[in-house]
Amino acid sequence: MDQQRLVELLQASQIPDTQKVKAATAELRKNFYPHPDSLLGLLHIVVSHSEPTVRMLAAVQGLRLVPKHWSKIADDQKPAVRNELLQAIIREQDAKCRHGQSRVIAAIATLDFENEQWGDLLPAVMQLTSSDNVAHREVGSYIIFSLLEANPPYFEDHLSTLFELFAKTIQDPQSRDVRVNTMLSISSILMLVDADEDEQSVNTIQEFVPIMVNVLKDAVDSGDDEKIQQSFEVFQSFLAYDPALISRYFKDLVQFMLDLAVNTNADDDVRVQALSFLAQCVKYRRMKVQAIPDMGAQLMKKSLMILSELTDDDEEEDTTPVRTALSLIDQLATDLPPRQVVVPLLDEFPKYAISQNPGQRKACVLALGTCAEGAPEFVSTQIASVMPMVLNLLKDPEQGVRQSALQGLIRLGEDLSDSMASHHDEIMTALVMNLDAASSNESDKKNAEIIRSVCGAIDSLAEGLGSEIIAKYGESMIQRIGTFLAHPDPKVKSSAAGALGAIAASIKSAFNPYLSETMEAMSSYIMAETGEDELALRSSVCDAMGRIAIGVGSEQFRPYVMPLLMASEKALDLGNPRLRETTFILWSQLATVYEGDLGESLAGIFKGLFDSLELEEEEVEFDIPEDQDGLVDEEVIIAGKKIKVKSAEDADDDEDAMDDDDDDDWDDLVGVSAQAFEKEIALEVLGDVIYAAKEKSVPYIEKAIELVAPFAEHSYEGCRKNAIGTLWRTYACMWEVAEKQSGTKWEPGLPLKSEPDSHVAKLGEIVSTATLHIWPDESDRDAVTEINRSVAFTLKACGPAILGQKDMMEQIITVLGTIITRSHPCQLDLGEGDDEQEAAQGSSEWDWLVVDTALDVLIGLAAALGSQFAEIWKVFEKPIIKLLSSNEAIERSTAVGVVAECVAYMGNGVTPYTSALLRPLLHRLSDEDKETKSNAAYATGQLVYHSEDAKTYLPAYNEILNKLEPLLQIKDARLQDNAAGCLCRMILAHPDQVPIADVLPALVDLLPLKEDYEENKPVYQCLHKLYTLSNPTVQELTPKILNVFQQVLGPPEEQLESETREIVQEMARALTK
Repeated sequence: MDQQRLVELLQASQIPDTQKVKAATAELRKNFYPHPDSLLGLLHIVVSHSEPTVRMLAAVQGLRLVPKHWSKIADDQKPAVRNELLQAIIREQDAKCRHGQSRVIAAIATLDFENEQWGDLLPAVMQLTSSDNVAHREVGSYIIFSLLEANPPYFEDHLSTLFELFAKTIQDPQSRDVRVNTMLSISSILMLVDADEDEQSVNTIQEFVPIMVNVLKDAVDSGDDEKIQQSFEVFQSFLAYDPALISRYFKDLVQFMLDLAVNTNADDDVRVQALSFLAQCVKYRRMKVQAIPDMGAQLMKKSLMILSELTDDDEEEDTTPVRTALSLIDQLATDLPPRQVVVPLLDEFPKYAISQNPGQRKACVLALGTCAEGAPEFVSTQIASVMPMVLNLLKDPEQGVRQSALQGLIRLGEDLSDSMASHHDEIMTALVMNLDAASSNESDKKNAEIIRSVCGAIDSLAEGLGSEIIAKYGESMIQRIGTFLAHPDPKVKSSAAGALGAIAASIKSAFNPYLSETMEAMSSYIMAETGEDELALRSSVCDAMGRIAIGVGSEQFRPYVMPLLMASEKALDLGNPRLRETTFILWSQLATVYEGDLGESLAGIFKGLFDSLELEEEEVEFDIPEDQDGLVDEEVIIAGKKIKVKSAEDADDDEDAMDDDDDDDWDDLVGVSAQAFEKEIALEVLGDVIYAAKEKSVPYIEKAIELVAPFAEHSYEGCRKNAIGTLWRTYACMWEVAEKQSGTKWEPGLPLKSEPDSHVAKLGEIVSTATLHIWPDESDRDAVTEINRSVAFTLKACGPAILGQKDMMEQIITVLGTIITRSHPCQLDLGEGDDEQEAAQGSSEWDWLVVDTALDVLIGLAAALGSQFAEIWKVFEKPIIKLLSSNEAIERSTAVGVVAECVAYMGNGVTPYTSALLRPLLHRLSDEDKETKSNAAYATGQLVYHSEDAKTYLPAYNEILNKLEPLLQIKDARLQDNAAGCLCRMILAHPDQVPIADVLPALVDLLPLKEDYEENKPVYQCLHKLYTLSNPTVQELTPKILNVFQQVLGPPEEQLESETREIVQEMARALTK
């Protein structure tokens, strides 16, 4: 082998000339790297060349070749090579080269240890680590780290020896390198410790934690960026392993990071990393954080303090302490109970809102908007008290504060716009005021931001405020915002398009007079094919047009639909990820509006979605920078997640591999490919299109299932979630199509009264298999929630057929049991037991949503099984009754609602459970929470109506009536309607046990019902029964009742189901003869 030529080619690969690099790389690959001698040649360069960059590059390429060629090197040559490497690394002066050489030694040792060779390596390295020479200790500690990284299982039986060594090296008095290398080594052995079996090792590692904190402190105090980064990564790695390894000092560690984050004297990057660690703790150790007294409040208040550092020059995309604090607030609201984090914010809000410091005024409203996304239900109950302060901030004299208030309002509007409807006049007045103030000089950057934010606020508020309110301001707003479609700033145009789309979707046909002019103004932007800003604008306009179509309806939009579909198919070829995604969403919108009747374009839509799902996906595994190769194991922690990393032998030898990056260049590491994000959207849209198109989608179903099913096991949770959702919607769609063709409707209970056709049955097998494969063990909360929703919807829509699939019934019951008792993997910290779960009270709204949707599956089972569900109720009776007495109002009200629905579906099957259910329901009729009381009235009526255990519930009739009486006076939370329904069911069950002369006049005065139209059924059945019994009270009330009939038979049509409508019409005819 030409050693000199090898050196020349390595040097040539460093020249900043692409063609020369390619030529050198090609020759190395062809003439050198395939041969074992090339490894010896590279190692010779590593130990002997004078230039550090060449030694480093030789080490990198040698590391890649070790797995391929080391076994082919003659055994008599190996001892000299090993010895030379050890001698070279001891005399090496360049730190990067030492790291590269260490990794080469580790790679060789990994192979040698398997063959019981190089037995003297560890003693030699141990000697280096205990040397009086600090440079030797640095070399030895890094080799230890490299060995652990390369082959951790080899050291499983040597933990005590390593711990003894680390106890000394982590406190090395002279070298920060040795101390940090030891931290890296400790991180590498975390995977080897079985917390359940090896208590001694757990204790030892726990005691390293405070010392490691001191190492980080020292790195921070010295400003050593590299060591700071490495130290933070070690602490992050702990979050991926058993919580016991850090539990003893977890509270202290969180407190230390929080103190570091709020320290304005610390470097911004240090504060950002501390905040990021805290956010990961909240996400992956939420039960631990929740169990620390007052920690949630501390985290919120300190984050608010940091957020107050916000300046007018701060850019949203910047990675600063301010922006990272806002991310932490988002995480807190998402993962901790609202009482722990939102209440402290609300306590601080009034003080911040009137502070002389503009930063504090900005902070409180931005934090509130962020919390609304994580805890919408709780924030909606508090919005009335804070809205006056938000409105004042929208009128603040400081433009920057108004801008922040608008941003906060946008976030509030996304989740709570219906809760703000009572303030619509003040909100719209404030928005117009901001538009007026910004219109004086629209080209000014800050003014343009205000205009964008006002448009964004209208976009987020329009749907929730409702068509009547938006229509009130429609004409002036449409004309005003329409002018911004010609604004010079493309981002303003995009925001204006979004606002117009939202208005159209809200006011529906009232937008018709503006349709032509709006579409004409937007049309030129939908044809853009180049330019980042232009394509972003095209994406926004594409989305806006879809929403306009939803608003104005199929007939009005028909002139535009085919040209828009043709343009959308071409958009896929422009290589813009956002445009591709908005195109998919447009297809979903148009398929919904036209029920799939899109002519030949439907085939193009399916093709575009199928092509997306078939895209070759960049591996979630990724190359790390060259001189990082071997520095990490096959998994790293990025943003708190374990991410797979390509090992050296797996990485491709492309020319980029020649780059010599910095040791800690992790910026480009991501765990999810761009294709996976696109497929997440495509999977959801495919489900939308199939379900909207119904029988028109049949020709595409087979291929859709073939493509979608594998995504149920995708590494990215977004793809898993949407794949399962689409599989279930496809099943529901095919079931409905088959049912429509057969003309038969499913009936509750097993065995099935009529079997599904073979295609539907096969699809059911695929869907159930994919679901049961991930449902019991899925750790992603959103994915489990989506499965719950899908199963619940399908059981209600399609009945019991799916329950006949292998293991389906048994597994549903098992999974629901774990979720309702909060012991499912998605509800626990990694490795945490149920005892920890019990220690922390309350849950975040997203955690509760998992339980809520599981309870909906339970209702679905009741719907599908009818009276047979009574046997399944046995399993869930205790946990549901426990929820009935929860401290959380949302849990009580939901549980009561579940009881009501299940009783309604199982009918007289509830009889054996009458006694167990009656007492807690009576208690809930007096609940402090109106929603719970309302649901309790509904549930009590169902129980009395369906149960045959009259001897149990009849003695409680008077108590029930006494508790219903005040509810009939409360015009909130559907209380009047549900109380009326309960009263009527009691009369239907036992008219002789109700003082009809006393209660009926009050009941008739409430009619027609205004909110819960479902309760019209028992109300009019009751009146019908009383007329049949010739009850004198009802006869006396006939004039009033006829007036009620007239109203209820009029609009809105949905007041009465067809069966109830017939009863009312029959009574009306009889009474007017």
